[in-house]
Amino acid sequence: MRPKAIFYFILVLLAAGLMACGGDSDDAETPDEQTQPTATTPSETAQPEVAAVREVDFAIEEQAIRDLYAEYAVAHGDQDVDVLGDVWFKSEKKEDEVFTAWTFWAGTFEKNEGWKDVNDAWEGIFRLRGGKMVVDITYIAIDSKGKEAVLRGAYSWGNQKGDLISTLEKEKNGEDWKIRAIDYTGGKHGKQVKDLIEPAHTFGEIPEE
Repeated sequence: MRPKAIFYFILVLLAAGLMACGGDSDDAETPDEQTQPTATTPSETAQPEVAAVREVDFAIEEQAIRDLYAEYAVAHGDQDVDVLGDVWFKSEKKEDEVFTAWTFWAGTFEKNEGWKDVNDAWEGIFRLRGGKMVVDITYIAIDSKGKEAVLRGAYSWGNQKGDLISTLEKEKNGEDWKIRAIDYTGGKHGKQVKDLIEPAHTFGEIPEE
């Protein structure tokens, strides 16, 4: 073989060797896509459920309380114990503080506790007294959740007149207001009804004591 031909043959071998090394390098740097490790994304942390906040329409709640007291007044005028019972918060639990306080029995202070006692007491009073009941509402306070309220007003019932303080509460269904307690003495025989602390909505003002 001629020296020149040998020289070209060596060059071809060197070029082939370099190309083979370059191919191996590329394969090492770029692994097959099927064998590449797959990065796993940690599962998202479950977000706690946020309870829907009920927006209170205080104008509607105040009107509902006024409507309830209008029904209450009619029941007294008609001496209808059944209808009267429908406007009361039906509970016998002492902690619920369902009661009436009055001086209708010959001017003597009396407090009837529990829904059944309240209803029975009215049935007894209706045998002695009657007449149209009128309540002039002077103050209403409602809490921020629209579930509790305090009402004040001047009442006249036959020949009975005075100031009343009342608490009201939503029934368990959260829809209907019910009377929970009434003090017909206007607080003259002790603070029977507690006022709301920092109510979210008020109509009128509490009279100075």
